[in-house]
Order: sequence, then structure tokens, then C-alpha cells
Amino acid sequence: TETTTDAMRALLLEIAGYNTQVFEFIGGEHTAKNVMITATKMEAKLADDNERLIKKRKRLIELANFYGVKQQKLAMLMGENLGWDNSVKLGIVNSMPPL
Repeated sequence: TETTTDAMRALLLEIAGYNTQVFEFIGGEHTAKNVMITATKMEAKLADDNERLIKKRKRLIELANFYGVKQQKLAMLMGENLGWDNSVKLGIVNSMPPL
């Protein structure tokens, strides 16, 4: 769904070192595509925090696995693998999506 795609895009931006916000900017009665993702660059020391990156990647993989997403263009361009290899490496097997 579009909501899953938007959540994955926001997580990928966070992995790339951005703080993100996802919000509705036009009421749903006017258009079906009414979500905006904003991103601001983090300070370098925060963006490079390895523990933060592992948590974000884990959430991304959980979300992709739960919804059966095998490929995502932005993830591919960033070199982020959504597949089984990363799931095993991060200890994610049959988990629920992040809240």
C-alpha cells in the first residue's frame, strides 16, 4: 500500500542521515495522494551512530518482510538489501512490523 511505501521511504531517509516527518498536507476528500515526507539532515555524529543505523535497518527489514516487499527502488539505489540475508544477520525472522 501507499502507507507502507511512505513508511519505507521515511526509514530509508533516516538511514541516510535525515530526520523525517510524514504527514497529510491535503484532505483525503480532495486527492488520494496527500502525504508529504519532509527530511532535514542530522548532525554527522548522530547520523553515523551505528546502533541507530542497526535499529533503523531492522525496522525497515521487518516492515518489508511483513508486507512481502522484495524490492524497493530507493532501497536499491541506496544499496539497502531488503532480503533474507539481512534478516538473518540482524536476527529478524517472522517478526511483526514496527509500530
